[in-house]
Amino acid sequence: MSGTVTACASQVSGSCHATRCNKDGCRVSLKGAPRERVVIDMDCEALQVSDDQKRCDYLFVGEEDNTTWVVPIELKSGRLRAREILEQLEEGVKMADMWLPQEISFQLVPVLAHGRKIHRSDLKVLRSRKIRLRGQRKGSVLIRCGDPLTKALTG
Repeated sequence: MSGTVTACASQVSGSCHATRCNKDGCRVSLKGAPRERVVIDMDCEALQVSDDQKRCDYLFVGEEDNTTWVVPIELKSGRLRAREILEQLEEGVKMADMWLPQEISFQLVPVLAHGRKIHRSDLKVLRSRKIRLRGQRKGSVLIRCGDPLTKALTG
């Protein structure tokens, strides 16, 4: 692992490192994603996050060609509520902020992988609210369950 990935990975128990993004009937393929990466299962007990605290499903930190990607990922196979998802992504970003080295440059890409059609009112909320991390403000990228993560990173 290289600099930022190693620094982030060392902040989190190895038992929380995941090799895939797959929860509740929805998955995101890591095929083609940067090889230098750490995927953190945000539901991991070793993170000692209280059950009532919201958080996204995974945090992906990857490096490739001098680009560092910070990607909070929420997986939803069924019905979803936009405001709840945005809160989960925001809480994931807060945790990432604690683990990432201070002086790095990165690309923030909040991702929602969904399995069902998203209601128009939820789409409006998802598109209007931005996720913030260290001065970056990004809208959520929507992909379908089963899609590769690279679709969100390049798209």
